[in-house]
Amino acid sequence: MKLEVQAAMPDPDLLQSVEIIVAERVAELAVSPTAVFINEWGQIQVQLPVTTDIEQAMQLLSSQGELTFRPQKVGIPRTDLNVLLSERQTIPNTDEVALEAVNTAILALFDEPQIQSGDVRDASINFETFNQFGEIRVEFNATGAEAFTELTRTIAGTGRSVGIFVDDELISAPIVDSTYAETGITGGEAVITGAFSTTEAEAIATQIRSGAFPAPTEIVSLQTVVFDEACEIVVHDQL
Repeated sequence: MKLEVQAAMPDPDLLQSVEIIVAERVAELAVSPTAVFINEWGQIQVQLPVTTDIEQAMQLLSSQGELTFRPQKVGIPRTDLNVLLSERQTIPNTDEVALEAVNTAILALFDEPQIQSGDVRDASINFETFNQFGEIRVEFNATGAEAFTELTRTIAGTGRSVGIFVDDELISAPIVDSTYAETGITGGEAVITGAFSTTEAEAIATQIRSGAFPAPTEIVSLQTVVFDEACEIVVHDQL
């Protein structure tokens, strides 16, 4: 697998930052042996064993992983959001143009981010309570905890949603109960629920933990490797 950093002239520090995040995500696949390095063309090359779940690897490495919490705009009724969410459910995953259009329309219903990836300390799945709807627990750092308390205090009881996005795609839109109107939600944690599978929830949690890529990236080729009897690497193209 080779990832290309989409920048005019990626500098060594930028490439190294992306390489570190890629290595963290690859480690979450729990497969061996693996290798992550910057090749001679300025691409980050990832070697994975042939037994790797390719769909999971693609999901982990193709997303920028930028997490944002945004308040729903004042004056936008919840019904407008529900209509767009229902429309999105009818669009096949293969229709990228239509999905991008509806995701852009959903994003327009929300204000600028109040919390971003840099405000998060950790993310995990709570397997004890995990169900068909998914549950991801996010732990904020001090800055993120303060921002989350203020965001939930401001929006509590208004009927407006807290939009939780990954790469500008809405994954959850909870409404905050009016009981938090004075104090906001304290404790420095948030629970994200959504209609995603265990694999998808694990991928999202991994992306949140590792942080967003500091520059746009794109998978330009995908290969798995296996050692043959002579201990030489045999490459298998996957794309």
